[in-house]
Amino acid sequence: MAKEEAAADAVVPKKKGKMLIIILAVVGVLVIGGGLGAYVLLSKPAVEKTAAEGEEGEGAEGAGEEGEEEAHAPIYVKLEAFTVNLADQESYLQTEIQLMVADAKVGEKMNARLPEVRDALIRLLSSKTAEELSQQEGKDKLASEIQKQVNEVLGIKGKLKGVKKVLFGAFIIQ
Repeated sequence: MAKEEAAADAVVPKKKGKMLIIILAVVGVLVIGGGLGAYVLLSKPAVEKTAAEGEEGEGAEGAGEEGEEEAHAPIYVKLEAFTVNLADQESYLQTEIQLMVADAKVGEKMNARLPEVRDALIRLLSSKTAEELSQQEGKDKLASEIQKQVNEVLGIKGKLKGVKKVLFGAFIIQ
């Protein structure tokens, strides 16, 4: 009988030990999950506050400086497709252009002056030859010229205040 009681006592602590480990594991997971959830919920307003402060500070403190980082998501203006005869008169270019602009105001200004922007770009594109545009350097140079041309049409002096980047969605020479 003593052996049976000793065996029963030996079994009971093992069950309590397993139960204790399971409880500690569950509590640990809940604590870690709760901590991560609290971090995510509490850090989100701080990010929004930082973004709002960044937007306010841009206008007051020399917006358009070279080292300035973006405080908002990029804003793109998609232009209708362009199809133009190239200067060599033997081929044509079909391209889709998207412009990354500094802010929504530039996008609105561009939409208001869209006919002038399209005219300037058609004239620029049609002045190129297929040989120039078939090279990567030619495409890079064209993107830089488009950026400069559109900023001139909009009356914007700094590169980072107007069109910041030119992206080609399609570029077909035939």
